[in-house]
Amino acid sequence: MNEKIYSSLDLSKSLSDFKEKVTKLLEIKNLSEWSAQTFKTLEEEIRNTALTLAGECVAVESNP
Repeated sequence: MNEKIYSSLDLSKSLSDFKEKVTKLLEIKNLSEWSAQTFKTLEEEIRNTALTLAGECVAVESNP
């Protein structure tokens, strides 16, 4: 993950964005076509989204 992510310093917006992204990732479609790789890919996307949120929370705490 080499892209720079800038915080909006608005925790409410960050939480809302996180919820929206993860909700979309958890939508179950074509379950019969899923594999271990599908689950791994979704888990990685959710983890990266959570790390982004954590970074935004740190940015909010660091900027009084």
